[in-house]
Amino acid sequence: MSLSRYSALISAALLAACAATTPQPDGRWKSAGDNEPPIELELKNGRLSVSGGCNRLFGTARVENGVLIVDQLASTMMACDAVSMARDRDLSLLLNSRPTVRQQDGHLLLAGPGKQLELRQQEDLSAAPTRLVYVAAERKPCSGVAPMQCLQVRDSKDAPWQLHYGEIEGFKPEPGIAYRLRIREVKVAKPPADAPSVRWVLDQVLEQKLE
Repeated sequence: MSLSRYSALISAALLAACAATTPQPDGRWKSAGDNEPPIELELKNGRLSVSGGCNRLFGTARVENGVLIVDQLASTMMACDAVSMARDRDLSLLLNSRPTVRQQDGHLLLAGPGKQLELRQQEDLSAAPTRLVYVAAERKPCSGVAPMQCLQVRDSKDAPWQLHYGEIEGFKPEPGIAYRLRIREVKVAKPPADAPSVRWVLDQVLEQKLE
């Protein structure tokens, strides 16, 4: 084998080793700043899920040599307002542009041509049990510590609506839109006497429709 051929093989092996050992930003990330609604990104075992506009974007992804490589990016097909649809397009363009990745101190920065996205790492809720719930299109008056407007929730389409005293973390419902969600039930350590012992955290919006 020639020296040049041997050197090329060694270089290729070193590059492959570097790519294989590149730290992957696995976990749940949420946009920093004033994004409304927030952009949420989850990367786990090579699977990517992103939401923050109208639809959920998903595909396979990995970080190699400081670059996020997304393969076969797909999307749910819901129709929303023009602003939300534009955010979907911007997110899709950024993810498909092979943005550079910088991760430090619980922050993740994706930078592509003319656009960048800063995210903060969220707590790991993978061990928390999940639950599927329906959320009604309108709130109902209720009384907790003070008069308030409660979400109406139920576990199945045939079940009666129940008032949910509190919010679902990470979920900002729009009036007139009904939802089906997957949430995480997270135990609260030493809750106050008048507070629930479990908090609900949005895991994924599964369905939404105008009513």
